[in-house]
Amino acid sequence: MDIKFIYMKKTLFLIVSISMLFIGCKKDNPQLGNPPTLAEASFTYSVSSTSANVLNLTATSQNYQCLWDFGNGVKAQGATAVASYPYAGTYTIKLTVFNNGGSRSTTQDVVIAQTDLSLLNNPIFTKLTGGATGPGFKTWVIDSTQTGHMGVGPDPESALGTVPEWWAAGPLDKAGAGLYNDKYIFTLNGFKFDMITNGDVYVHNSLSSSFPGSFQNLGDYTAPYGDQLDKTWLLTEGASPTITVSNGSFLGFYTGVLTYRILDLTDSTMHLQYGHHAGGLKWYLKLKTE
Repeated sequence: MDIKFIYMKKTLFLIVSISMLFIGCKKDNPQLGNPPTLAEASFTYSVSSTSANVLNLTATSQNYQCLWDFGNGVKAQGATAVASYPYAGTYTIKLTVFNNGGSRSTTQDVVIAQTDLSLLNNPIFTKLTGGATGPGFKTWVIDSTQTGHMGVGPDPESALGTVPEWWAAGPLDKAGAGLYNDKYIFTLNGFKFDMITNGDVYVHNSLSSSFPGSFQNLGDYTAPYGDQLDKTWLLTEGASPTITVSNGSFLGFYTGVLTYRILDLTDSTMHLQYGHHAGGLKWYLKLKTE
């Protein structure tokens, strides 16, 4: 539309023309569309053949991005999911589906009649938290006296494998950075996660602007940050099991990601690998029980 021509017309015609212009832009923009309907955000569930406390969830719309909240402190992504409920109770399952036009959520309540602690008999659960027959929680800290307790290498990995080939911290290299006094508490019941910061954390220099009051320290940034309590953690099993903690919390040196690959886990030590928000780097972290 010729702008000079518009300015030559009367005010009313100008208003109408501009309105039509905006309507036309919206119609022609392929990025805009209608959000999912309630029907498209619906889902079904069925009881697993292995346990009445395990549910198989299926989204009605298989082609949308799907985010599940199982109502037990655990979340998952994908058109299908499996939700485990070791403890009896009523849980609200929420499914949110996304497309270019927006998102839509639906919920269903499920009743788990009986507790089934056998679902917690997982060796990773036991090592990470002490298990259902033990204390049920463990506190982890950075293993600051170990060489390589923090390090970095390439992403993707080179032929050397899962090692911090570019740089590995020596014992107490980051003393005073706000890293070594942080604590990470994994609880089995409800998959609860608490991050105790003692007032500050250590973050990558590219993320310092996201932490008001941060200041440069030992190559990166120390930032004021409060405790993150009553968060959750999720174990994803497979050939390379991972731990994901909920938003606002993290483990060790913060690089903008919340998922950590378990390289090695014993009753008292944990070795993790994780990514970088901008890609290109793999970070490494060693922890021990307090």
